[in-house]
Amino acid sequence: EAVIKQGNNLLINNDAPLEHPLDRKLFIRPGLQTCFLAPLKMGGAVTGLLFLGNSRPASFVGIEEPMDQIVSLLPLAVEKNRLSLSVTKRDQEMGSLKQIGSMLAASTFDREEVLKHTMDMIRTIMNVEAGSLLLLEKEELAFKTSFNINPEINVDALKSFRVKLGEGVSGYSATSGEPVLVRDTGASRHFRNDFDRQTGFQTRSVLCVPLISRGKVLGVIEILNKINDDFNDDDLHLLQSIATSVSIALENSRLYQETLSMAENERGIRKMFQKFVPREIVDKIIHNTESDKPLIEELKILTLLNIDLRGFSTISQKIGPQRTVAMLNHFFACMGDIVFKHGGIVDKYLGDGFLAIFGAPISCATDADNAIAAALEMQAKLPAINDHFSGELEAPLAMGISIHTGEAVVGNIGFDKKMDYTVIGDSVNVVFRIQDLAKSRPNGILISEKSRIAAMNSILDVKEIGMYDAGSTLGELRIYELVGSRLRGRNDG
Repeated sequence: EAVIKQGNNLLINNDAPLEHPLDRKLFIRPGLQTCFLAPLKMGGAVTGLLFLGNSRPASFVGIEEPMDQIVSLLPLAVEKNRLSLSVTKRDQEMGSLKQIGSMLAASTFDREEVLKHTMDMIRTIMNVEAGSLLLLEKEELAFKTSFNINPEINVDALKSFRVKLGEGVSGYSATSGEPVLVRDTGASRHFRNDFDRQTGFQTRSVLCVPLISRGKVLGVIEILNKINDDFNDDDLHLLQSIATSVSIALENSRLYQETLSMAENERGIRKMFQKFVPREIVDKIIHNTESDKPLIEELKILTLLNIDLRGFSTISQKIGPQRTVAMLNHFFACMGDIVFKHGGIVDKYLGDGFLAIFGAPISCATDADNAIAAALEMQAKLPAINDHFSGELEAPLAMGISIHTGEAVVGNIGFDKKMDYTVIGDSVNVVFRIQDLAKSRPNGILISEKSRIAAMNSILDVKEIGMYDAGSTLGELRIYELVGSRLRGRNDG
């Protein structure tokens, strides 16, 4: 004590009085006759003590000068050794982190695989008796994977337990978002021994760090009882580094699963929508690359097209239900493809016809032109359809087409168990009323004046039919029979 306090060398011979019990223990019991003590200094502070003893008396007389040189070099050697061990340990930790990073990178995006690899590596690197990884689920921490070096401890039993936020070391770490190091669980206000009672394990020390991604706590990693040592700050920093890598891996796994879900959802949308909507429109609905505005408006200007087979009841009675279905499917396939080709969608089937929409969910300046072009192509397609059924039907198929442009409500109509994307409004009623007028003109196409005016990019060949009462809200509409159409050129007025 005198050497450390005074910072000077001390030579003791056997004739010196030794009153302190520690002095007698160090000198008399081993049979030492003389001792030499020198302070080891680093940066002016005493960091240790050199003790030499000999059973022969006066054996250290005259060694003070050479010992001064030794004593001055010895602390440097000790410090160099300490730094060397520190660098070696740091290299081992960096190697461990690199190994964990490579392991997690190679574990695909399977969350369970990520968790398993993590705890396998922690068990090896951290040299602990037990550990668990818990993830946050509905404001509670759930045990996802655990290990224990004692084979008699059933770690699978932990999976049924939940830890409330704020409870225990892990709950406190998850709530605060801070690491917790408990060297003595008996003196910790956070530690709870509930799980020790359940498993029979005895927890002496705990190191727990949170898993954090984008500022949000995902869970915690908790390790127990460092083997042959106490947890220190180096252990804490290493486990934090591991937790950072795991958090990134978990976030990548979540994003990957989310991407898979979105891709599956998109496939489902495409599979469903492409039965009624052209591929190009489906792409615009899904990706919405042109603007931030919603693609499905509530109220829109639409051009509606209704196609209807004539004498359907008579035909179906003569050819029977099975052949009727085959005939309708072929007719709808041919006519529906034409609608898609011109940028429309098939809104609903009506037994012997269907209603098509041009202008929803994607609208453009040529919706009316596209509907008129589709109607003329349908008209031209009918002879080929009749040729297909040659010999099967007693008389060729006949049809009527009506077209009207106006405001309508379009969107998802229905309830959670049955939802249809459809259109409602006075404009729908008008297109069906025009269809009634078309019954007297086999294979004819009737359009309203609003559709004729809206078809600004086409020069229409039409015959005026007359004025028609469209109802109290719309008043009278002028109706035309469409004979032909061509695109308006630069020289056309």
